[in-house]
Amino acid sequence: MWEDELFDEIRKGDTVWYKDSSGSNLKGKAILFGPMGWVLKTEFGTSQVVMEGDNYLGHTPGKGERVDDHLGKFLNA
Repeated sequence: MWEDELFDEIRKGDTVWYKDSSGSNLKGKAILFGPMGWVLKTEFGTSQVVMEGDNYLGHTPGKGERVDDHLGKFLNA
């Protein structure tokens, strides 16, 4: 499961847990930061946007080097 982390600490490659529209707890891998929040590649091969205070539950740091999405945050600031 996820750890109690802050939304601002998510980096590319982290596993992010979220709640979908049916109320299920699912996870995906953070791939980029967009205007609404982090875009995830889900277990099912689809994309999901995770927003702080809406559907974000927590995350676990990815293995290896964690890289921040500076370009995504610059374009969407």
